[in-house]
Amino acid sequence: MNLNNLFLNYVNQPKERTYGRYYASELYSIIKGYLKPEDFWKTKEIDIIGAKNILRGEAYESKLKEVLEFNKVDFKYGDEIKYEIPINEEIILVVKPDFEFKDFVIETKFPVKDVQEIPDKWKYQCEAEHRATNKPVILGVFNNIFDVRFIPYKPSEATWKQIKKALIDFHSKVPKI
Repeated sequence: MNLNNLFLNYVNQPKERTYGRYYASELYSIIKGYLKPEDFWKTKEIDIIGAKNILRGEAYESKLKEVLEFNKVDFKYGDEIKYEIPINEEIILVVKPDFEFKDFVIETKFPVKDVQEIPDKWKYQCEAEHRATNKPVILGVFNNIFDVRFIPYKPSEATWKQIKKALIDFHSKVPKI
């Protein structure tokens, strides 16, 4: 049994794409041009380092969920949370925060390098989560000793306009299949 192959198989499960449906987690890639419209239908394989980073973050997230449940904190997690924001008649932005509480949302990340403020690569996702829930969004940054640094996101009308413009432009260039 090759554990690395198991990790890769798990993380690289095929994901079905639908024309006009875009995910908050891919906004940065769309805005920065890393995800090109002509590649929308292609599956990008995640390498072993990326796979291990994803699994590490999911493991920490799962443990935080257990701790919250044990302490009887009222929250929603994972597949319990899904919002769809219509951008126009053809475009839906799918938003799936990690944790949702009565008064706020937490988007968790486990970066390789320490983070003191919300970088661009996550601000678009945080903005979308704010727009979807109309709640404050907090970036929960895990580190190796199970500390979680909470960084509040400041919503921005300019960022929201940038997201909508980028999605409309991107969508207009995605080849229909």
